[in-house]
Order: sequence, then structure tokens, then C-alpha cells
Amino acid sequence: MSAFGQMMLFLLVTALVQNLVLTTGFGTSIMLRVIRRPGDIWVFGGLLTGFSVLTVLAFYPLDRLLGTGWAVKMLRPAVIIVIAAGWYLAVTLVTRRWMPEFYQRTHRLMPLAALNNVVVGIALVINYQFEVGILSAVGLALGSCGGFLLLSWLTAEGMERLDNPDMPHSFRGLPATLVYMGILALALMGFNRVFNFF
Repeated sequence: MSAFGQMMLFLLVTALVQNLVLTTGFGTSIMLRVIRRPGDIWVFGGLLTGFSVLTVLAFYPLDRLLGTGWAVKMLRPAVIIVIAAGWYLAVTLVTRRWMPEFYQRTHRLMPLAALNNVVVGIALVINYQFEVGILSAVGLALGSCGGFLLLSWLTAEGMERLDNPDMPHSFRGLPATLVYMGILALALMGFNRVFNFF
């Protein structure tokens, strides 16, 4: 299979089948915060995708150099956080200086996207759980963020429908949201049994 085909396979598998948000909990709390304003979902998804891909691209060669020793395994999350923080600072400085309108629209979402556990988790998972090439790593990042975006959109749509006056008062809000997300998780996990790529 070509490198591009492998990247697209990882994108599809991660977005639909092995959804890291649902199966590992990456970013669930941030997602619940972002869906309060449905207009921010797509902006946040774009920022999250950009930061995830940039972090993976910067960390991938460094991860190869670090090796697999036990001390390195303890150091790896700190290195990823430093890389993500560096990208956050760079993007913030560039957008504040040369794209002030974009910065004004995204300045409150940028730290949530850059220092999100989705970004750190994807970079951690790439060589810890899968042994992949650089294009597959980018595909994994794109698919994870695509799955996060899809799940955020579905959750926001579901939240509108969960605002039902017939629902018991104690069940409204977070309990109903968690049950709804559990049903979504079961639906996506159903794909895992049919199309098991790993």
C-alpha cells in the first residue's frame, strides 16, 4: 500500500472505528465545554487539527531519537507538552501580529486546542501503541481530530434535542449528555467489530 493510502487508512480508522475520544476519554471535558457555543465547534476543530498535526510532525523525529528506555518513557509526555506549548506560543505571536481578526476570534479557544489532551495523547499513542511512518502518524492525528469534530457536532445536536420539558429535572444536563455519549460510543464501537483493521 502506498504511503498516502496508509495515511488515509489511519485517518478513516481513527475517525470512525478507533475513536480516541470515546475509547480513551481524550478531550471529553473540553468537548463538553466547546459545544456550549455550537458556532465554535468548527473553529475549535480546525485549531485542534492544526496543533495536533504540528505537534506530531515536530515530535515524530524526536521520538525516534529518544529511543525506548524506561527513563525516556517518563520523559516523553513532558517533551510533548513542551512542543505543544511552543507551537501555541508561536501561533499566538504570529496571529496576534499579522492576523488580528483571526486572533480576536480564536484567542480564547487557542490554549484549549493547543494544550489539549487530544494533542498530547495522539503524539503519545503514535509510537507507543502503533509503529507507524510519518504519513500514517499525520493520518492518525487528522482522523482523531476529525472524530473529535464529528463527535462534538453530534453531541451539540443531541444537546439541543435533550432539552425536552418532559425529561425529569434531575436527569437534565450532564447525566443526559453522558447517556447520549454512551449511546454514541456504542454505535461507533459497533464499527470496530465489523471493520477491525488492527
